[in-house]
Amino acid sequence: MPNDMSPPNAHAPLDALADRRLRLGVHSHVMLSHAARRLMAMEPQTATGRLALNLVAQTSISLLSVSAITGYVYAITETSAPSVTFRGDPPGPGINNAELQEAYNDFRQQYSSFQAHAGAWVNTDPSSGGASIFSQLVSVPRTFGQIAGAVEGKFTILRTLPPGSSGYDSAMRDLKALIGAELPDINTLKTAMENLGTTLQDAAVSLEEAATTGVLKQLQDAYAAEIQSLTDCIKHCQQQIDSDNAKIVGLGFASAAAIGVGLLGLANFWNPFGWIMIAGGAVGAYFAISEILTLKGEIASLKAKIQNSTLWREDDSQAAATVATFSNQVQGFGSLNDAAQKELTTLEQLYQSLADDINTAISDLDAGDLDKAEQEWSEVMAAAAPLAQLTAYIWPSSVRLPNPTDFSATGDEVYAIDNAGKPYKYTKGANTWTELPDHALSIVASGQIVAAIDGAPLDGSAITPDPVPASYKVKTYSADTNRWTTISDFAAAAISVAGGEIYAIKQQTDDRQVYKYNGSGTGWTKLADLPGPDAASQIAAVSDYVYAVTNNSQTLYSYNGVEWSKVMDARVASIQANNDRLAVITSDMKLHLVDTDGTTTEVADSVIAAAQTQNRNQFFIKSDSLELAFADNEDSPPSVTDMRPDAVGVYTGDTDQIYYADKNGEVFRAQYGESTGLSWTQLPALPA
Repeated sequence: MPNDMSPPNAHAPLDALADRRLRLGVHSHVMLSHAARRLMAMEPQTATGRLALNLVAQTSISLLSVSAITGYVYAITETSAPSVTFRGDPPGPGINNAELQEAYNDFRQQYSSFQAHAGAWVNTDPSSGGASIFSQLVSVPRTFGQIAGAVEGKFTILRTLPPGSSGYDSAMRDLKALIGAELPDINTLKTAMENLGTTLQDAAVSLEEAATTGVLKQLQDAYAAEIQSLTDCIKHCQQQIDSDNAKIVGLGFASAAAIGVGLLGLANFWNPFGWIMIAGGAVGAYFAISEILTLKGEIASLKAKIQNSTLWREDDSQAAATVATFSNQVQGFGSLNDAAQKELTTLEQLYQSLADDINTAISDLDAGDLDKAEQEWSEVMAAAAPLAQLTAYIWPSSVRLPNPTDFSATGDEVYAIDNAGKPYKYTKGANTWTELPDHALSIVASGQIVAAIDGAPLDGSAITPDPVPASYKVKTYSADTNRWTTISDFAAAAISVAGGEIYAIKQQTDDRQVYKYNGSGTGWTKLADLPGPDAASQIAAVSDYVYAVTNNSQTLYSYNGVEWSKVMDARVASIQANNDRLAVITSDMKLHLVDTDGTTTEVADSVIAAAQTQNRNQFFIKSDSLELAFADNEDSPPSVTDMRPDAVGVYTGDTDQIYYADKNGEVFRAQYGESTGLSWTQLPALPA
């Protein structure tokens, strides 16, 4: 007779997991819906089974809640209020420029102080004096895995002993002790969040007070209408993200953390360093590339609308927007941190009562239900196995690397980066992956050239005495020597290779332009500056042309060796070059094919990723169904055929070899046969 020990709506937390994707390795994503839907389909008949389901749901929520606030805090550490000098007429009556300058400088200093405290949240350097919250994040899945294993082992013993017997009572005491031994990790994490959270909240309150009093309050009042317009746009942005939070790794308020991060970025829209501030996610992912592109596309037109207001080019209006947005943004930290702590407290309480709950569940079972109870427990834990595999990394935010590439193909070779930043090479004939030296954050290959951006993600799995630094410099790989050679003395935001040439965008705030490698040493030549005050966020090289997308207006330009020319009027979310042509996905998620002669063909709607073959045909992924589709661009209009379900990435290189990755992280290569037609061969998984 199973009793009802679990909450009445035990499936509700699992509902929130639908369509979440966590990255375990390069193109190795666990689609949480894959596990969650399997769990939601379960209707346990025993209290033991329902207890297992509740344990999985609460662990998932706690894990992703802490992950979300970690990503939020990391985003804050990555951005800064711009320097502003007030030289013109004061923006309102009673405002003195000298006082305004002093107040604004003080605000920036206080914001920097808040950032310094926030840095302790993610700092894994042992010299910082202790474990960061980020480094303790992995304690959640680790504790879950160890407790689940302990219960599994003891369950077998318990079900063979009569309840109330000395052996049974001894086994229950052992189980309590085993579970109790795991609780300190969760409690330590919660305490660390509470202590540091208090410090950050105090800093946030001070920042808010500075922003809403005195001359800074007058400054904001003078631009109240403009700030309200900005606020309305940001609210619209929040609604867009929140209405489809399947694109955000998180649960409930976790999606709100991602929204808050986006808000930080919109406050920086005049900053050449980047307009959208999505943190490199935690829990082993910087969001799937396709999700970043989709999200950028959805709000690209919103950001461009803000950028087009000439008022935001004035120093005083920049400062007004900065003060209003940043001060409000940091105030969101408190509620997010409180919510994460509550989830951890709930999880801790569940662990504390777990042994007694199992005892009650088993005691209430009729003898004939014992097998059923053990079977349900095992089935639920098997479905939740991805939780125990998660390792925490934070990748550089899109401010530093707008579109990192972790998979690139050339000829019969593939280059990939795993979740820890380790590069690998795959050769078709050998059918195996070979680990390359050092680390990389983005990798591209074409012909004989393999280039990468140097560095590794922050690793929260352990405090390491020798953390891998990220120089962000460009480097090239030599197969003959199995070594990387650094070829730039500047940090790069993006790289591209074509026709034997290497191109890069500088990360430097006041020079975020496109450069071409001279061919030796660390010498580079800057191409002509992009039109207007805008700066490059994406580049793609095709034959003798270079294409760039600007970070503010989302405009696509082509460079012919002399000057930049606008390619199309539509705002662009992403570009992908291969086979002498360019795939363009606009902000409304329409796919276009651009030829070097300027011909532009609209191919399909609702697209998140695409690649093309030499005869202009394209493979692409539909945003609504994750269906891999094929577009025959020789037809007018192009004819489209669905190919494979559940795709999250599609790639080709300087040949017609097509690859795609599915939602479970498996990578497939297209095979052509005269009798069999198109088939797909699965590549081996990257080494663990």
